[in-house]
Formats: sequence, structure tokens, C-alpha cells
Amino acid sequence: MGTPVLARAIELKGYPKENQKRFRDFLNRGEPPCDYERQLLQEHQKRMDAIFHGKIVPPYEVEIQPSSSCNLRCKHCFGNALTSKRIPNKIGIKEINKIANEIEGFRENGFEIEVVKLCGTTGEPLVNPVSLYAIHLFKKLGKKVIFFTNGLWLDKELDGKKYLDYILEADTLRLSLDCGSEETFIKLKGKPGFHRTIDSIRELLEKREETKRNLKVIIGYVIGEKNYHEIVPATRLMRDLNVDEIRFRVDFTNPKGIHRISDSITAKLKKSQELQTKKFKVISEYSKKEIEEDDSAFYSCGRKCFNQHFWACIGPDCNLYACGHRTYYEVEPYGNLLENSFRELWTNEKRLKALAKLPDEYCKFCSPSSTRRNEFMTFLHNLRDKIFSILQNIPNKNNIEKR
Repeated sequence: MGTPVLARAIELKGYPKENQKRFRDFLNRGEPPCDYERQLLQEHQKRMDAIFHGKIVPPYEVEIQPSSSCNLRCKHCFGNALTSKRIPNKIGIKEINKIANEIEGFRENGFEIEVVKLCGTTGEPLVNPVSLYAIHLFKKLGKKVIFFTNGLWLDKELDGKKYLDYILEADTLRLSLDCGSEETFIKLKGKPGFHRTIDSIRELLEKREETKRNLKVIIGYVIGEKNYHEIVPATRLMRDLNVDEIRFRVDFTNPKGIHRISDSITAKLKKSQELQTKKFKVISEYSKKEIEEDDSAFYSCGRKCFNQHFWACIGPDCNLYACGHRTYYEVEPYGNLLENSFRELWTNEKRLKALAKLPDEYCKFCSPSSTRRNEFMTFLHNLRDKIFSILQNIPNKNNIEKR
């Protein structure tokens, strides 16, 4: 409903019809929460305008990776394909406090860092218990906190409380499950843990209800050749547990394998979406075409990287990286946050020179949201000067929804 109104509000008058058509196609891509192009225009128009004008703009979200070590060995994990040597782990209580001060203090041109994600590329955040302290720390600073985990250690204890009790304070939990049975869990991840993880999810959701917390629980499922057959039963189980969403993406480290079984994948995704209810969303992060044939959805080659203005990452070594998919040993970081301010690293010559070169040879994989933001922002950037006045006249989100 919002898309036609938004499109009319930003008619590209004076541009060729092919530009106008492509613009409309961008705004018709994906349903919430995967309508990334609409989100940019509805929620980030001022930030976009500032970026296009070359102003200093803090990233919208910062990912912190507390550990490069993991308690599982998932065969489909893209982190396995990135590095033969892990980044050193240096984040303790002292370091996370310093990082928090830098995140809170970086405000420029009316913008600040709004979201903190605790995540990992080669590591699991719960391997480092400082992650649990960090949730409370960033919530006190008024940040939205998103916590990523494989869920295996949610039942461990710290100071008399289970790990899952600490996570209740976060805004969103993103748990990577990737299967619907113990047998497949073992095949994918190297050891048992499915029933243990399901028990923790159940307990977490029961405590959420008891304590009236607003934690949103999203289950992630990376579809590959070993687990595509469990798409529907996993969806049904998550619905019955009362989680909020299950999100599917395909294994972008194996596009040829995905294309071979694409018919089965899309058929099972369609069946799983029939299980959606008003309280339970079933989301595919890739379109049918992207699953079946279009590898461009997995990489950002040929597009300028605008996503680095929205997403930055602090690695386990306390260094600043462009994004969470570049935190591996071979990539040179911008500098260390224990030795420099966030603003200094964001504006230093090393980072500014890197802006024009991304994506580069180290951008082996790109997330669905990143590739789409980069494609859309590149399109808008190529429209040159006229797009500035268009952005300045976009109605805000509330006004768009009312019209």
C-alpha cells in the first residue's frame, strides 16, 4: 500500500522512462521486513542525502564481534570459507566499555549510531560472556540491541542466571537453527544440539511471556543441500513454539548446488509460507529468480559500496572494519578503537581511500540487504545532482502511510 504513494511522491520527472521504470521496480521489491529500498527512502532519506553530499555520517548500525572462536563447526557457515587464521580475541570488560564510549560519543551532522549488533563471522558471541554484559551496557545508552547466536549455549549460566535470561533485555534475538531434526543438526554442525537448542528457545519464550519483555525472536535458516528437505517441518515447529519469524536464505557459498535443487527449495518455501499467521512471519530473503538462476544477488561486484555508510564492524581484535563480512585475517582494518576515537578512524585517510575501491577482492560474500542497498544507492547516485532535491522533498514515513 505504501509503495505506490511513495513512488508518486518521488516521481522522477525529467528522467528517461527506463529510469522511472527501474525506480518503480526497486520500490516493488520484497515484502517487509525485506523491502530494503523502501526502507531507505522512508527511514533514511536525510542520511542518504548527507552521504551523497559527502558529509561525515556515523554508521546507522555497528556490529561488534566479541569472539572469533565458535562452539560449533557448521559446514555451511560462510566464515569457514573466509579464513585459515582467526583474528585474535581481545574484548573484555575494559575493552567493551571503551568501545561503548566511542560508539556513544560519535555524533556528527545530526546523526549517531542507533543500532548495536552482537554477532560473529567466524565466532559465536556466547563464547565470550562479555557479550551478555554488553546487552545491558548498550541498552543503558539508548541503543537498539540485536543479538545473534547459534543458540547452543543459551542454557549455560553466569552469576546464577542462564545466558538466555540476559538476552531477554535485548530488542531482537537472531538465532541460526538451520534444520528441523537432531540428525540434520549433527550433519550440519558436527555434534548434537538440536533438542538442547529447542528447549532453550521454548524456555526463553516462556520467560518472555512471564516477564512481559518485548524481545523479538527471529529464527534463521540457511538452506543448503543437506537441510532443504526440512524447511516445512522446521517452520511448523517454530510456529508452534510461538517465535515471531523464521527467515530463510540460501547458502551463498554454494550457488551451483543451490541452483541444482532450486525447484525443490522454492516449492518447499511456498508450502512453508502457507504456515504464516498474523503473529508468525515466514520470510525468504531471496526471490524465486535469485534462488533459481541469478548469482548477482550473492555479490556486490559492479556496484559501488554504499552499505559501508550504514554498517560498520568492530572485530574481536577491537579493530574497525567496513562490515561484518570483512572481519577476517587477510583484510586490513581501518585502525584500533582502543587507540583511536571512532571519529578519527571513520575520517582517516586509510578509510577514505578505501571508499572508492569497495567492493574489492576481499568482498567474497555480500548479505541480501547489502547487495540491494548498494544496487539502489548506486542507481540513485548515478542520477547525479537532481536526486538531491528529490530526496529533500520526500515525505516522512508517517505522512506517507497516512496518504
